[in-house]
Amino acid sequence: MKRTLKQFVTFGLSIAMALSLLSGCGADSSSPSNSSANDSEGGQKVALVLTQSLGDSGPSDDMNSAVKRAQEELGVETTTYEALQPEQYEESLRNFAQNGYDMIVASFPAMTDAVKKVAADFPDVKFVHIYSAEDYGLDNVVSIDFACWEANYVCGVAAAMASESGQIGHVIGGEDNTIRANYNALVAGARSVNPNATVEQINAGTFDDPAKGKEIALSLYGKGVDVIIGDAGKVTLGIIEAAEETGKYVIGDASDHSSLAPGNVLMDTALGFGAAVYDQISKLVDGTFTAGLGAANYANGGISTTKNTTLAENCTDEAMKEKAPQIWEKVAEVEAQITDGTLVVEKITE
Repeated sequence: MKRTLKQFVTFGLSIAMALSLLSGCGADSSSPSNSSANDSEGGQKVALVLTQSLGDSGPSDDMNSAVKRAQEELGVETTTYEALQPEQYEESLRNFAQNGYDMIVASFPAMTDAVKKVAADFPDVKFVHIYSAEDYGLDNVVSIDFACWEANYVCGVAAAMASESGQIGHVIGGEDNTIRANYNALVAGARSVNPNATVEQINAGTFDDPAKGKEIALSLYGKGVDVIIGDAGKVTLGIIEAAEETGKYVIGDASDHSSLAPGNVLMDTALGFGAAVYDQISKLVDGTFTAGLGAANYANGGISTTKNTTLAENCTDEAMKEKAPQIWEKVAEVEAQITDGTLVVEKITE
């Protein structure tokens, strides 16, 4: 079946300010985990605003590491702020813009309305929206969409090859067009190697509750599912715990989780959230910032997967020990096809 992929155009605050943001948003201003300010002498100022909490071993941690690296290597002053409630989105962006920040990096689709309002009011401030397909049409905003569905097609292939039952789980943290596209690509990838494969999706309703992830995963594993794909930020950490306890398998999202359960984490999607953030800060510093809509995908290296190549030596499943090399061989074949355009994975959001 031919697949078509939508193409896109090109690709701290002081401690007092951080505390005022926390207080203004109704958070506990004494909590050091909700805002991290990294001060440098002079230079430009960059704020990262996260809608998912730190400590996820995934996209939030990756983006936070990127701004810290930018501070060290590019001489910018950086602040990371966790805006975990919708009412905090616009307020946090506006506070940073009013307090002299040169670039504000927003994350995830939920911040679209806030970015639209605040960026229009502050044309001299650069805004970067990570994991967004919104073309704002403003000279000071760049959105970077991530073709996560391409990686999820690959994960579907690997999951179907690893699964003995043909039953696969997909645990999500919430609904958006990309996650819907991920599910459809996952099903297509699984059925490309096993036409009878089934994928059961469960919405955890949160990206920040590992306990919820573990509860859902144990239920799915108990019903015969033997591979679960986590598409839910910190929730995935709970799925990994459940996989380790039950001897089942898990595919994580956004970064390498194999060290958490070397005998159970099959692979992870590798989404360059941090790389995209660092790239945009570099463009701020060297004056090459360009507004518009960009894409991260297999073709430009912004999307890939991380394989747990030590799975065979760490798992106790003899069948998996034998299958693992075949899985990696097939995954490499499919990824090469996506990269060179031989296989184009469509973004289906219905």
